Amino acid sequence: MSDNDIPRSNGEDNQSFSPDGNPVDLLETDLRKLQIERDTLFEQLARVQADFRNAQKRLEADKQQAIQFANSKLITSLLPVIDNFERALAADPAKSDVGTLLKGLQIVYDQLMTQLRQQNIEPIAPEPGTPFDPNQHQAILQQPTDQFDQPTVTQLLQKGYSLHGRVLRPAQVAVSKLP
Repeated sequence: MSDNDIPRSNGEDNQSFSPDGNPVDLLETDLRKLQIERDTLFEQLARVQADFRNAQKRLEADKQQAIQFANSKLITSLLPVIDNFERALAADPAKSDVGTLLKGLQIVYDQLMTQLRQQNIEPIAPEPGTPFDPNQHQAILQQPTDQFDQPTVTQLLQKGYSLHGRVLRPAQVAVSKLP
């Protein structure tokens, strides 16, 4: 072996080429250590990837369950309203007068609207004279009038409803138009 074949140390600790060991053996030992380290890192990566996939599956299952049961609070709040409707329907018509029945229906309606408001469901019921808003109103018909110079609600045909400010169903209205 010539002087050109032996690497010289520049003061750093370089045990791979120590004069007392075989450089090939030392390189093979280093290679085995690096292979073991690589294998360990690949195993860790595989575990992390599996954990990530499992977390994704768990989150997706939780999301699906949340979607499936999202309305349970609303439905639970409406059950007493249904009970009251069933009691009203079970009443003997021969023993009930129309006034009492209508009063009972008004009570059940008020109970229903209270429950809907508690769930942040609000009616959209524009009064006549309200400017037409296509984001909250649906024009079903036009009524000629010279009373308004811009499209204006002239009659509420059916209430609309919004949930947290988002329109679920626009109010159906009659809208003014110039004759």
